[in-house]
Amino acid sequence: MNGLAHSKLGASSMHRWSKCPGSIRQSESFTPRESIYASEGSDAHAYAAFCLTRPRKATKVEDIGKERQFDGRIFTPTEDMRDAVETYCLEVRHNLDRRVKIRIEQRFDLSSVYPGCFGTADCVIWRPATKMLIVIDYKHGAGIPVEVEDNPQLLYYGLGALLSTGYPATTVRLIIVQPRRFHPDGPVRSWDVPAMDLIDFRADLIGYAKATEDPNALLNPGDWCYFCPGRSLCPALTAQATELAKIEFGPKLPYDPKVLKRALDARDAIKAWLKGLDEFAYAEAEAGRCSPGYKLVAKRPTRKWRDDVEVVEHLRDLGLSTDVIFAPLKPKSPAQLEKLVDKKAIESFIVKVSSGHVLAPESDKRPPVRPAAKDEFQAIPKGIDTDDR
Repeated sequence: MNGLAHSKLGASSMHRWSKCPGSIRQSESFTPRESIYASEGSDAHAYAAFCLTRPRKATKVEDIGKERQFDGRIFTPTEDMRDAVETYCLEVRHNLDRRVKIRIEQRFDLSSVYPGCFGTADCVIWRPATKMLIVIDYKHGAGIPVEVEDNPQLLYYGLGALLSTGYPATTVRLIIVQPRRFHPDGPVRSWDVPAMDLIDFRADLIGYAKATEDPNALLNPGDWCYFCPGRSLCPALTAQATELAKIEFGPKLPYDPKVLKRALDARDAIKAWLKGLDEFAYAEAEAGRCSPGYKLVAKRPTRKWRDDVEVVEHLRDLGLSTDVIFAPLKPKSPAQLEKLVDKKAIESFIVKVSSGHVLAPESDKRPPVRPAAKDEFQAIPKGIDTDDR
């Protein structure tokens, strides 16, 4: 959790710098600031490690709202955090038996492979009977779904775990647990990699790292811009956003489908740019450098109880019963309860209800939905030859 946590070539940021090597140089002049999302993710990782290093089988309700600490980080678990972390903890324990060895928050240093390369694997499990090393990576983020296969960042963690533990593994199982973001394959995805392939990955890691040293390293906007400290003033990202801002789309306007695709492909990068712009401007304003035409104001206040115990006692004195004062309990989700009982015991009580349609890239594994003929006809804007669509 601590130590070399801010090295520019760390495993946690490889998703960014492997895709955009120029982001390392672009971010050099920016002081790293932990966003509320990054802070929440760090708290969730600390909470997960806190739970897994205690002699208990799962997270508990009584943790909610109580200040906890792990490896120097102080955090207060929320209900949403507990539910997500519980999915991760259950997956970890699913892979355990009496003969395995487990390491939580396994730090590794790959400076012998390339200077500045290091990381921390969330969970490493060694199965000596099958010579399998299991590396589990917890993703608390709800924004971008993470693929497990051919993921350089996961291979980085796998290589680090393999070299740091020294276990004679023949196979490394890489597992992603991402409970807060929908994925067609579910919240837990795994991929088995021959250990020798991870050793060969060293050459790829060196190549990715060397590319960042190039003074003219490529600036390549993408969804990884969300995690770039320099995104607010990135020239490539700004140019992309400016270019697309000039394009106008509307139900009665003709358009080029290829241009629409290019705009859709750039959505995540532009959202990242806007988010970075907001964060940068806010930080400047907090430092006393407010942009002309803007000012800092207090957020809209929300009402809350001054003291929960005090108000409950008062409401009981007024004659209100406990079931009226407190919110009703609700059952856990099917996914959570399926980990506690046989799936067949509850499957007859489960229904799958879609809330509507969502636009997804062709690589998404879900089958396409054909719109109604009437809606499809109305969606064709004037000026478009339908044979070219």
